[in-house]
Amino acid sequence: MAFSTRCFRNVLFKLAALLLAACVSATALADGIKPVSSGAEYAGEHIELSARFQLSLNATLEDALANGLTLPFTYEFQLTRPRLYSWYRQAMDSFNPTASLTYRLSYHALSRQYRLNFGNFYRSFASVDEALSALGVVRGWNVLHDTGIAKDKDPFSGRIRLRLDISQLPKPFQLSTLGQNDWKLESGWVDVNGEVAQ
Repeated sequence: MAFSTRCFRNVLFKLAALLLAACVSATALADGIKPVSSGAEYAGEHIELSARFQLSLNATLEDALANGLTLPFTYEFQLTRPRLYSWYRQAMDSFNPTASLTYRLSYHALSRQYRLNFGNFYRSFASVDEALSALGVVRGWNVLHDTGIAKDKDPFSGRIRLRLDISQLPKPFQLSTLGQNDWKLESGWVDVNGEVAQ
């Protein structure tokens, strides 16, 4: 009798732990970056990437944005196939099989608008949801310029992700965000495969 009671308690404890873990992971998925679609095609002597992500900010990031902090989001691309070509070109002529693209999201208190900056180009939005929706879409991103892959239309594979780039925050924020999950926001890697443009 005592053995069966102990086993029953262990089963209940494990079940409660599983339910708690499921609730925590569901809460974590409510805020974040989720991949929706991705693709790539040849265009002249380069490759054009496109991707769509769904973004949402947690309360900590929304407060930081409302209080004047600019949030840098970076798209990253990595070539994954052909590996031998990539390795050979890196060794021979400093070929870079990666690319990145950074957008900056900020809130302008006087106009009460959200701004999305890319270099000298910026767009304004009435709400944070509109700004995040625009931030989550990249089209015609040129990568792998003047490579044999693009010229010869060789098959290739890569991966892309979108993340909050903490390394581009001001130094005091970089230190204060260490070990805090509220500041970790990324999509994870999403595969893209090359297709010949029609």
